[in-house]
Amino acid sequence: MPRLTRRTFAIERELSEKIDDLVEGHPLEVNLLVNKALRRYVEWGRFVDDFKLVTIDPLLLELFWSHLTVDEAREVGLKSGNNRVVEFILYYFRKFDLDSVLKIFRVIGAEYSNVYVYSESDDEGNRTIILRHGMGLSASAYYGASFNALCHRLGLKVDLEESDDQVICKIRRVSREQSLVQSRSAQKAN
Repeated sequence: MPRLTRRTFAIERELSEKIDDLVEGHPLEVNLLVNKALRRYVEWGRFVDDFKLVTIDPLLLELFWSHLTVDEAREVGLKSGNNRVVEFILYYFRKFDLDSVLKIFRVIGAEYSNVYVYSESDDEGNRTIILRHGMGLSASAYYGASFNALCHRLGLKVDLEESDDQVICKIRRVSREQSLVQSRSAQKAN
């Protein structure tokens, strides 16, 4: 259980009333709601303006993917993974390693953007990441190419399995020490 720190804030009356309406007068629920809202802002919202990020309706996103060929989506994913996502990771974590790459996909892509469901398994140093999205092969090509580009920068080999509803990313024999060493070499190369 996380340790709590007591803080006192003054908030606008209208916002306070909206919070009360959401939690129906349960004081414990107020604390959970405010913590969730603050966490969402600190981990995601403050970066939205800096990186021009947007929240999009899943149906609209699915329509977008349906208008890109698999090759076009893969090219966009490659560019994104080699540029914007690396910039975001370095800005967000101040380091570039496998743990930060996985956290970006888990927290930003799954938890805050809700563009896919993230799952991960580790079997004797082989890590498998599955992004379930149901938005077509172009979406899989984009996410796979972006993930592969990021891992390639870390010197990691990734096998991809793309389908209409998910992409499976298999990283071969990754240890925490290997990830940190490769991270240091990638930082020196930049």
